[in-house]
Amino acid sequence: MAVLEKSDPSFQALFYPKALRCPLAKRIVRAIEEHWPAYFPTRKECRGPNWRLTIRPDEPLYKPRSSSVNELNAWKMRITGTIVEGRAHYAHASWKRFFEICRKSPRLHPVVRDFKPLADFLIKEESMRHSSNGAAVGMEDFLQKQMTALLAPGSPYLFSDPQRLRFLQSRKPPFEKIQAIDLMTQLFDGPLMILAVLQRCASGSKNSCFWLDLQNHIKAVLKAPAPLAFRATWLEHAMHVANATKKSGKSCPRKWAQLLIDEKERDLAKINVKAIEVNNWLKGKKQPSVENIRRAWQAVVTAGHLPPKQAKAGQDSWLFSWMITLWLEWHFVEIAAEFKGDTFKIRRFYSRFFHYLKIDFNARTAERAGGRGTRQP
Repeated sequence: MAVLEKSDPSFQALFYPKALRCPLAKRIVRAIEEHWPAYFPTRKECRGPNWRLTIRPDEPLYKPRSSSVNELNAWKMRITGTIVEGRAHYAHASWKRFFEICRKSPRLHPVVRDFKPLADFLIKEESMRHSSNGAAVGMEDFLQKQMTALLAPGSPYLFSDPQRLRFLQSRKPPFEKIQAIDLMTQLFDGPLMILAVLQRCASGSKNSCFWLDLQNHIKAVLKAPAPLAFRATWLEHAMHVANATKKSGKSCPRKWAQLLIDEKERDLAKINVKAIEVNNWLKGKKQPSVENIRRAWQAVVTAGHLPPKQAKAGQDSWLFSWMITLWLEWHFVEIAAEFKGDTFKIRRFYSRFFHYLKIDFNARTAERAGGRGTRQP
């Protein structure tokens, strides 16, 4: 969510609607209730003028006023079943907690059901990460527990790049190995595994025809390693699905621009302005807002004469696929920085996606995971 909000501020209105935000004057502070880490203290309730957002464990807390408690309870009722509720419970720090919140939402429950393989993988992968919970621990001991968690029976990281696995078994200093494990889980193997599981979910979805196949994303970046390759691929797909094409079959940005404008406002001047804007999207000079992505979906609905039920169900997947595209751009920038712009290494990294695509990470056959043949790219 943080990555998406930074790349496109309009996502903030989607993830955290203004009507449900807590006013800054109310001073949201963490860890007041056992199961609800947010409340509305006044300045006096919040340790005088020297208040801070975080509270030390040894610092005493004052009992909030009854009016603050009543306002908190009213706010909790308003945000029930929304993404804001998940944020209040810090669900963004735990996949397990995030999916628990989503399952309680009538709107999100069907989406989570469609992506159950992804949910299972993320929860399983999260449970294998070792944490010292802030306690003092020796580097050697910490590394051994990290290695045990990472390479446990049934761990998806047994399918990681052989070169990285050999590095963990070498005599390199523990600090370098710990850094390598962090890169494997957060930058290298972990994200590619997640994309592979996500592709399986999309392929089995009822709205898969509107999804952009993630394999197209990877093929595009293998052909021309650049962050804009992901966005251009998605936008080209959107134009084809909306039938904004020429007779030759090539995409037509101007035709697509006409579809994104309301019928009552389709005069020549506005069409020209929108056509220039669409071309700027393709060239990376400007980014489509969430509202424009939704308009693109309406163009798809109109072109495909979709029934209302299918149109409503497909809109969430359409918007989600755009979010994945933005995340892929952000991820590419980090990968390129790690490889210092070496296109050969970048291509070799992304080609492993097709290796992970052949593996069923949620299978319960842990014995197969340790086989030598499974580690080959």
